[in-house]
Amino acid sequence: MVSAWIFQSCGEMELIAPQGLEIHMDVDTIVFAAIGDFGRAGEPEEKVANLVKSWDPDFIITTGDNNYESGELNTIKRNISDYYGDYIYNFDAPEEYRCNGTAYKEQTNRFFPSPGNHDANNKDGLLPYLNFFTLPQGEEYYSFVWGPITFYSLNSVTENVEDQKQWLAEQLYLSESPFHIVYFHHSPFSSGPHGGTERMQWDYYGKQVDIVLSGHDHIYSRISKKGEEGLYYIVNGVGGKSLYNCDSNPLPEDEFDLFCCDADYGAIKATCINSKLVVEFYAVDQPEEPVDSIIIEK
Repeated sequence: MVSAWIFQSCGEMELIAPQGLEIHMDVDTIVFAAIGDFGRAGEPEEKVANLVKSWDPDFIITTGDNNYESGELNTIKRNISDYYGDYIYNFDAPEEYRCNGTAYKEQTNRFFPSPGNHDANNKDGLLPYLNFFTLPQGEEYYSFVWGPITFYSLNSVTENVEDQKQWLAEQLYLSESPFHIVYFHHSPFSSGPHGGTERMQWDYYGKQVDIVLSGHDHIYSRISKKGEEGLYYIVNGVGGKSLYNCDSNPLPEDEFDLFCCDADYGAIKATCINSKLVVEFYAVDQPEEPVDSIIIEK
């Protein structure tokens, strides 16, 4: 069988055209997991994956850096598929990279990533990422509805985000969902070594976003900006690569309220039932009790 990876005459990879999928799951109750900066094969990633699987989530979202170190094609299977292949339905990927687990048998994708800088740190940029995953709409950034929540996955790797900013504003205006979660890689605000990313500091509060979820810094932190009550900025980058320090770039106390954890790997478990959303962070060495939790009610 001829591989579906297409190469130009000069040896460069070409994009497999997006399928233009629309996903709208009409259910009252959902459980989902969020992981970030996870894609490095080894014991930490395995522990986080086992924690996530113990929750039996409906689906998983990611805050980027899915495939260390460089997002290359030849590391995708060992960094992603070997841990999360049962959730991935990538039917238009080349056969040798297709995940043939539970999601493929059910023909329902349950893995919705966002790209990180390490996913594009190769000669083909994001092409291996885009050609491996089968995602909604244009794939590079997209939205989907699952139960009471509309999710918006953005591409913060690109320097020019103006089109995405306009797209998000339009999508939020049209949405009828009770809850809205925006997620991407580069944190708008962070006390970790990378600090905040100015190009992603948008007006999420005025657009009625409930959670802005990001990664990049390998910490877990919950940040509230004073004057924007009800909006949470969550940094979740402890999915398996390495751990950073919470105190590298302290946020001004007169502008932000902060909770931060840098002691362990972990993941977010979120449960949404109609008008109530519970978001909990669990560490792999403390799986019985959440390290942090928030409740949002409409």
